[in-house]
Amino acid sequence: MTAVPASWAIHNPADPVAAARLRAVAADLDFWRSCLPVTYDHDTPQDWTSLAARLSRSTGMSKRHLTANLDAMQTLDRLPSLKAMLEARPLLDMYRLAVIDKAAAGANSDLYHDPRYWRLLDEELVCRFTPSRPQQLLPSAADIRRVILGVIRMLQIPEDPEESSDAADPDSGPEEYFLDTLANGDLRFELTLDQATGSLIHDAVTQAARSNDTSRARAMADLLLGNTSTTVTLNLYRARDVDGAPVYHPAAGMLTPEAAGVLSGLATTTQDIDPARDTEVAGYRPTTYMRAYLIGRDWICRWPDCNNSARWSQPDHRVNWPEGPTSPCNLVSLCPHHHNRKTDVQAVYLLDHITGDVYWHFSDGTYAVDRATGPLAPAEKHWVQTFSQRRARRQESAAARQAEAAPPEPKPKQESTPTAFHWPPK
Repeated sequence: MTAVPASWAIHNPADPVAAARLRAVAADLDFWRSCLPVTYDHDTPQDWTSLAARLSRSTGMSKRHLTANLDAMQTLDRLPSLKAMLEARPLLDMYRLAVIDKAAAGANSDLYHDPRYWRLLDEELVCRFTPSRPQQLLPSAADIRRVILGVIRMLQIPEDPEESSDAADPDSGPEEYFLDTLANGDLRFELTLDQATGSLIHDAVTQAARSNDTSRARAMADLLLGNTSTTVTLNLYRARDVDGAPVYHPAAGMLTPEAAGVLSGLATTTQDIDPARDTEVAGYRPTTYMRAYLIGRDWICRWPDCNNSARWSQPDHRVNWPEGPTSPCNLVSLCPHHHNRKTDVQAVYLLDHITGDVYWHFSDGTYAVDRATGPLAPAEKHWVQTFSQRRARRQESAAARQAEAAPPEPKPKQESTPTAFHWPPK
């Protein structure tokens, strides 16, 4: 029996739509490469203004669109391994390259100009864009952002944890409140807060909206005005067998060390979630323990290219209950819309409950593989181990550099041996 090699679903030569799309992607990359001059730098106003005017004249595209795509091509040049991969075979379109560029720019200035950042980012992106299953679905924009954010979190951590316990979050900007009056008289609010506070507010607003069957905007207003109240169950995920493992929040993703400390300090219960994978109940509804496991494994709706949070998805029985058990080995998170599509038998799937992989089978006879992206998924657990190992090595290197840079300790003052003088001289 011949094993089927790992591949991306978009590289299926038997799929005419995929083949046509790849030709378009390749042509688009060639086009944008031809537009990128050797000396491109949109931070130089005079040169960029002239270039943008010429390109806008020739393409009819806006300056904003031109800037985004040329920046994406420039960022690709800083990722040589990923660039070589794409030159060997088309894979990523300009949309995903622009996502990479924008997410990578989220690093602080020192890190952004650090060659180590780009080397590690290059390695991680090549790893993520190397398939491990036949007909695997391409990582979504949200997946790409999570990977890059993870690299930033890993490299922006304090080199000496003892010195940072009371330090301000280096990623957190100033708290801001913004109010804008719209043309129809409505008011639009914007609020900027640290990650821990923002995560708590998001959870409270979302839970209040679900409990009262209303919008999150109305739920926030009701909470602020005292018209309603809510109780929030906050689930955080952290590997118990990996020293220095990052902490994950279902909405915020990987937490900064500061936010992790604040939110972990609110925890009233700590439990091992891994055994939930093999639990089972007699009824239709999974237990809270099972739901926590499903959220940690799936993280999002498992329908191809859907990024709705698993927290607000519905546990779907792969084999309908009661023929199939109510157990994580037979449950997958699907948002209400895609749960209905699956119920209508527009697509069926198989679940590998060990890896969390979902094999989607469509009515035209094709299939695609969706890999679980939550912190409990085996692939993500491996990444967490790598994250922690690299962080430990970075701290060790920092300690070694500090030791080398430290001035040598002064030598202890030696007591001089008394000299005997004789007078008059002998």
